[in-house]
Amino acid sequence: MQHKEELLPLISVIIPTYNYRRFLLKAIDSVMQQTYPRIEIIVIDDGSTDGTMDVIPSHPSIKYFYQENKGLSAARNAGLNHSQGRYLVFLDADDWLEKDGLLLNYQLIKLHPDVAFVSGNYNFLRANTGKLQKITTDVNADHYKHFLQRNYVGMHAAVMFQRWALQLYKYDESLRACEDYDLYLRIARRYPVMHHQQCIATYYFHEEGVSHNYDAMIEALTVVMGRQAAFVSSADEQKAYAQGLLQWKDYHNLSGAPTFSKV
Repeated sequence: MQHKEELLPLISVIIPTYNYRRFLLKAIDSVMQQTYPRIEIIVIDDGSTDGTMDVIPSHPSIKYFYQENKGLSAARNAGLNHSQGRYLVFLDADDWLEKDGLLLNYQLIKLHPDVAFVSGNYNFLRANTGKLQKITTDVNADHYKHFLQRNYVGMHAAVMFQRWALQLYKYDESLRACEDYDLYLRIARRYPVMHHQQCIATYYFHEEGVSHNYDAMIEALTVVMGRQAAFVSSADEQKAYAQGLLQWKDYHNLSGAPTFSKV
C-alpha cells in the first residue's frame, strides 16, 4: 500500500539563480520546511561565477542544473523542462516561501481544477530598513481586465501554475524584464485564473535586484502592453488598458512597494 504522501501530486519549485549564492540557501530552506510534503526543488544556475553550486544541500528532492548565462526567462523555461510536478512554482533565489504557502495554493487549485493558475498575497520586506509590509489585492473576477490595469500578482512565488498551462505558454526569453506579467496576460486572456487573500511568500526588495533597473522595466512594459492592444475588446477592457498605460508612464516616480513584477 502506498504511503499517503505518495498519493499527493508532486509540486515542482523552480529556483533560477545567477550569482545569488548569499541568498540561495534561505530560499531552498523555505521550500524544505513546507507543510506540503511532496515537493521537488529544481535549481537552475544561470552561469553563476560565485560558487553557487557549493551551497546546494545534498538531498534527494533537490536537483541542480548549470547552464551558460541565458537570462531569467530561459532559466525558468529550463526549470520547467527539468521538472516533473503536476503543479509548478517559480521562486526567485533572493525570496522565500511562507511555511504553508504551497499547501494553501494547492488546496485552492485542487478545488478549482479548471484554473490555469492561482495566486495569493505576499509580504514585502525592504532590505535597507527591515520594514515588512503585507501586500494585499482583492480580485475575484475579470482577471484579464485587472491585469490590463496592473500586475496585481506582483510576486512570482505567490503563483502556482498547472503544468498544462506552461505547456501552452512559456516565458518569453526575448524580454529583459516583466516576463511574468507578459505570461499572466497571455494566460488570463484565454483561461480562468484565481486569486485569494492568504499570504504565500516574502519578497525581499534590495538594491541588487533587477526591479531597480527602471529603464529595463519601462522598455519591457512598453512591449508587453503593446502586445495586448489587438486583444482588448469590451469597453471595460479598453478603459482598463488606458488606465494601465497611464500607470506605466508614472513608473519612474514609483515610491513604496513595486506595482509591477519582481524580475
